[in-house]
Amino acid sequence: MMSRLIFIVAFFSYSGFYAVLAIVISLGLTSSSRSTTIPIRVLTTLLMGYGVFYFFKKYDISKEKKTILFLFLLFWSLYFIKVLFHENSLLGLSRSWFEYMFYAINFCILPFLMFSVINFSDLKKTILNSFIFSGFLMGIFALYFYKDILMSGVGRISLAKYSDFDEQTLSPLALSYAGALTLMLCIFEIIYNKTKTISYKLYLYFTITLSLIMFFLGASRGSLVAIVLTVPLFVIYGSAKNKFKFFIAFLLSIPILVWGAIKTGSSIFSRTAETAETGDSGRGFLWNQAITEFSNYPVVGGRIEFGIYPHNFILEILMATGIVGAILIFPIIFGSFKRINRLVKLDKDYIWVYIIFIQGFAQHCFTGAIYFAVLMFLPLGIIYSEKR
Repeated sequence: MMSRLIFIVAFFSYSGFYAVLAIVISLGLTSSSRSTTIPIRVLTTLLMGYGVFYFFKKYDISKEKKTILFLFLLFWSLYFIKVLFHENSLLGLSRSWFEYMFYAINFCILPFLMFSVINFSDLKKTILNSFIFSGFLMGIFALYFYKDILMSGVGRISLAKYSDFDEQTLSPLALSYAGALTLMLCIFEIIYNKTKTISYKLYLYFTITLSLIMFFLGASRGSLVAIVLTVPLFVIYGSAKNKFKFFIAFLLSIPILVWGAIKTGSSIFSRTAETAETGDSGRGFLWNQAITEFSNYPVVGGRIEFGIYPHNFILEILMATGIVGAILIFPIIFGSFKRINRLVKLDKDYIWVYIIFIQGFAQHCFTGAIYFAVLMFLPLGIIYSEKR
């Protein structure tokens, strides 16, 4: 039962959720999409709540782990206090106070708590299979719903509305990051899973193709950065044989990526080159606002948001919770790099956990709010799990 629960939670944590959302949008139900998405979030919240209760009751928690959990919950308590303070002040909030709390609980708090007390050895295949399968389904729906846009050469799916395409589409960021994540997880399986059947290999290669389609449709520069940052993991932690496999795969992938971008008209490489030339990621104004807000209120931060989040989780934490919040949460986030470096040496399956964490870290350095950062806090929970 717990294996099924973990599979469902992992499935809907990212790509699976957007796969359902793609169906809703394609049916023309964008205006009422919350009638579908909110129940999914409520369901996963209830499942994770049960999972937290079950695992905390089953396993003992060490003093070190209790300290981490205390700091983690203290940070979110500070954040919630700031939310309530803004709700009752003249500053106001860009969304209702309840949404901030609900999203933080669903995307950050419960994923961290539940996955921090699971037995990784027992459930690692379940989690990985769920992530890959959710990416596979999302890729299937993306290909089916957006095949005309893909071959029209619009450069990015968000630009389709300027080329006589009237249908509503998923966010290009959701497509691009889901494609990047699924791509790298499939590559991990191809290189490290030595018990693959022929049918499973075909499934992985087909999923890689679908992942590239999502990647090209989204054309997000941040997702390209996420891929680049996960590439060294295969070199640093792989055996000589696996390094050779990855090197061959890397060489073969370059012409495929270039051909795919040209064939689909994706603007992923042109947008990246433009950013490299100008040094402008399009986030500079938001980042400067966040830095200014932190400078004005350095102790416990100023505003939660200034109409929109600053698209960088580090600046957002400093802006919203100040030095106090940073002292509480930064050691947990940045300390995980040292911890997982040790874990990978014990079990190579932690490489895929590292991939998810790096991708989430990269994503939330360029987009998204801290209270949506499930791809950071879910793998972060696994990294701090003591049950192996």
